[in-house]
This record gives sequence, C-alpha cells and structure tokens, in this order.
Amino acid sequence: MALKEATMLEADMIKPRRRLSPRQRRYRFALGFAAVVGGIVGGWMVADQPAGRDGLEMAFSGSLSAGFAVGASLFWVLGLAISMTIYHRAIDDHEERAWLWAGLVGWYAFIVPAPVWWVLHRADLAPPADTMLLFAFSMIVNAIVWLWLKFR
Repeated sequence: MALKEATMLEADMIKPRRRLSPRQRRYRFALGFAAVVGGIVGGWMVADQPAGRDGLEMAFSGSLSAGFAVGASLFWVLGLAISMTIYHRAIDDHEERAWLWAGLVGWYAFIVPAPVWWVLHRADLAPPADTMLLFAFSMIVNAIVWLWLKFR
C-alpha cells in the first residue's frame, strides 16, 4: 500500500511537458543545424586527411585538398547563412543583447592582438600571425561573454 501511494505521489509531482512554441522550435533548429554543419565539415576534414596525421597537425598545419577546401567553404557559408537567418528570427530581446555584446567583445578579442602580432612578426620578434588561432580565440571569448550574459 505504501509503495502504491509513493508512486502516486511521484506521478503527481511530474508535470507534463509543455509543447515548444514555434519560436523555440526555430531557435533549436537553428542551433542544431549549425552544429550539424560544423560536424559535417569537421568529419569531412578528418576523412580528407592522409592516414597517420595527428589532430593538431591536421587542424593547424596540414594541407587540404582543393576539393575539400572549395566544398567545405561553400557548405560553411551557405549553412551558416541559413542557420543565422533562422536564429535571428527566433531570438528574443534578452538573447539579442547577449549576442550583440558577445560579438562586440569577440571582435575586440580579434582586433587587439591581430595587429600587435603582425607588427611583432614584421620585426622578427614573433612567428607569422595565425589567423585560425586568432579566430578561435575571438570565438572562445565570444562564447564566454554570450554564456555569461545569457545565463547570469
């Protein structure tokens, strides 16, 4: 009897799941679509590499085939254009503010070190500037600011 009562109480505590609104569905689709595009490009890049190449070499210094470079570039641009259009149609004012500030701080994280690195390289005080490293740094800063503003 006690087990049956406990089960009934637990069932009363479980609330039915609300249906997602059209805006929430668009939002989740946009983020999921962007993740799929990134996953496909990343998986394709791995498959395009010769056997035996480690991940860091592949990501930062390995050569790429022309077919992959053209295909991945087109896929990336079209995929992100579609994803970002859907995303911006789905976000609310709070997320838009977080997105704008994160983008601005991410931009600062690129425009401050890039010319400094370039000037130091021109004076033979640093290796050549690595665009992808600067891009990754700015995207990490962007993500941290966005997460902080969105979930604080």
